[in-house]
Amino acid sequence: MRAAVILLFAVAAGPALAAGGEDVFNTDCAGCHSLSAASTAGPSLKGVLWRDVASLKDFAYSDGLKAKGGTWTPETLDAYLKDTQTFAPGTDMFFVVRDGARRRAIVDYLKSVK
Repeated sequence: MRAAVILLFAVAAGPALAAGGEDVFNTDCAGCHSLSAASTAGPSLKGVLWRDVASLKDFAYSDGLKAKGGTWTPETLDAYLKDTQTFAPGTDMFFVVRDGARRRAIVDYLKSVK
């Protein structure tokens, strides 16, 4: 019975966290990142998915992130948020999101921001 309750909670929590992605973004990301076209303390995250890494012209990226190259996919964004320094040594971003459900919520929310 206990396993069934845990499984039910896990299944129910996924969509709830995804639906709350905007709240998670506002708590974890919005202090430095905007969803408008203009970058602020961090680069704008409007349309970040499928964009080349370190590609916005109005933001001065760290050498570590510029050296990384590639494209922001859901997987690469998740890996970056999990451990920024392992993903791109020398990056200026030190904030990490250790909780996988919170990372998924942020990535799912960013998929909707075009």
